[in-house]
Amino acid sequence: MSDIVDARPRLKILRATRELTALVISPIVIWIIGWAPPLAFVVMIALIASLALYEFLVLGEAKGYPVHKFLSTSLMLLILAAALLENVEVEAAIIAVLLLIPASYVFSEPELEGALPASAVCVLGTLYVGLLAGTLIRLHRDFGGLGPELVFFLLLVVWMGDAGAYYFGRLFGKTPLSRISPKKTVEGSIGGMITSVMTAATIHFTFFPEFPLGHALVAAALLSASGVVGDLAESLWKRSAAVKDSGKLLPGHGGAFDRIDSVLFTAPILYGYWFFITEHQFLAR
Repeated sequence: MSDIVDARPRLKILRATRELTALVISPIVIWIIGWAPPLAFVVMIALIASLALYEFLVLGEAKGYPVHKFLSTSLMLLILAAALLENVEVEAAIIAVLLLIPASYVFSEPELEGALPASAVCVLGTLYVGLLAGTLIRLHRDFGGLGPELVFFLLLVVWMGDAGAYYFGRLFGKTPLSRISPKKTVEGSIGGMITSVMTAATIHFTFFPEFPLGHALVAAALLSASGVVGDLAESLWKRSAAVKDSGKLLPGHGGAFDRIDSVLFTAPILYGYWFFITEHQFLAR
């Protein structure tokens, strides 16, 4: 009982730190997404993606594998450039990853036992972060003046759903969702989905009426469910490496990868959903 009492001040400090960090960073991120020159958004995503990839590769190091951070980061930025520039094919950037990372291990002559997992970690991290972060850039760019609204929709639905899952889980959580993350519960996930759907409805009636209400609610449910999978995927990798947080960049929030794992995982889903309903003229006119 005393351990629980002693833990309460620490939990309050952690919660206050999380809220203060969000209070400082949120206005900057909002301005960059909605009102800054488009290049500022690209630079922000490139910076966050570089930090997230670094943290991913550190997980490989924690497992004892030699990783090539500079090469992997350079190739990840090439993927982002391919997502941004029409004269550079994303497929070419992917091929560069598949050729250059294995070649780097050939010429560095690593220990044979660690060569396969080390090169696999670098390839996976480079493609995972690069392609999914590139989708965020495309989401912001490809749909004309609605790009910022789509990015806001994604972030609000995912992060509000995450907050809803946390509080619903604390109040009502009893049924574990997955052995990967024992603190996640079925009840919390249901609460998170309800929060995401309510957030989507609010967004529709405030600043994004172009997203039809029915489609907004369906998209929110999909993003909520897939966001949980993305979060569990990162938790799986961290547990495999016996690491609690991917980093300590953001006080109270962990690392960059901790903060954007669900966003990365869900960005292609929102991109595909919006492309589908616009391509098939399902938007209300």
